[in-house]
Amino acid sequence: MKKKVLLTGASGEVGFEAFRELYRRKDRFAIRLFLLPGKKEEKRFGKFAKDVEVVWGDLRNFDDVKHAVEGVDVILHLAGIIPPLADENLELARAVNVDGTKNFLEAAGNQMAGFGEKKLPKFLFTSSVSVYGDRIDDPEIRVGDTLKPSVGDEYARTKIEAEKMICESGLNYAIFRLCGILTSILKIQPLMFHMPLKTTLEWCSASDAGFALVEAIECEEVFGKIHNLGGGRGCTVKAEQFLNQMFALFGLNKKTIPRHAFATQNFHSGFYADGDRLEALLHFRRHVLMDYYETMGKKISGVQRFFTKLVPSGMVRAFLTRQSEPWRALKEKNMAMIERYYGNLEEALFYSKKYVN
Repeated sequence: MKKKVLLTGASGEVGFEAFRELYRRKDRFAIRLFLLPGKKEEKRFGKFAKDVEVVWGDLRNFDDVKHAVEGVDVILHLAGIIPPLADENLELARAVNVDGTKNFLEAAGNQMAGFGEKKLPKFLFTSSVSVYGDRIDDPEIRVGDTLKPSVGDEYARTKIEAEKMICESGLNYAIFRLCGILTSILKIQPLMFHMPLKTTLEWCSASDAGFALVEAIECEEVFGKIHNLGGGRGCTVKAEQFLNQMFALFGLNKKTIPRHAFATQNFHSGFYADGDRLEALLHFRRHVLMDYYETMGKKISGVQRFFTKLVPSGMVRAFLTRQSEPWRALKEKNMAMIERYYGNLEEALFYSKKYVN
């Protein structure tokens, strides 16, 4: 008998990689997807209709969730609202990340196998490195460390609340706190400027994370525990070095980076000092950071690099600076936000006098 696996969040980067890995093993797993109705999802997953069952619904609706959970052996719960939307729409983030998870736990806990016996599926959940908060001065992270989300990080708070419910649910669970996931989309995000340049970053490819989640289904040793999932030493770098490398791919030099536009505190990330434990169980690390640079470099044409180099550095710096919320706080003299992004008011005022008209 095939194990019936329910996957949520298959439209996301890690979720789609987990789906691809499940599909490669469709001889062993009966795959069910829980998807929010939409033309994009119908087009993307319609071609798999022969081998994959899709339940259309909204995880905020208990009846939809109850229908999706019926008869499954394993739940891979990856769906969620992530930043920046999670921090902009707190009500939506809580409704999806907390209340939606609660719906799955309740539906799974009430599932019956017949003859009055309950059939409790395994529950795998993706959390985040953000639950540890600012670790600039202490970048080596372990699972037992205090959870202290950064000021304003509502996404991390929803993950902590969801984790607590899962641990108390009575289900056979495994929680993976994901490090930063390397995305295939090259786009300047304002959230980037919340990250101090001296932050230690540990990355993992979406494909490796998806592989780990599927490998975990049949690995009893991962259950009943919380794990830090990261790419390891080969995927660890300081934020400034990472940006230098990414800018170089576009033909820009490091002088283009507006250092004054980055916060100096109150972000998250670090190195998972205990991350090798999960690797020893699942052997999921197949890529390092250099692989990502190489892949992204191939996406950028020589013509694009040529014309990028023609743009004056000052114009690029000015454009990037305008995307920065910490810089906007300085310009508008928003003391609450200045304290949030910089903490040291003297340092913030120095930036303000030097860079802001």
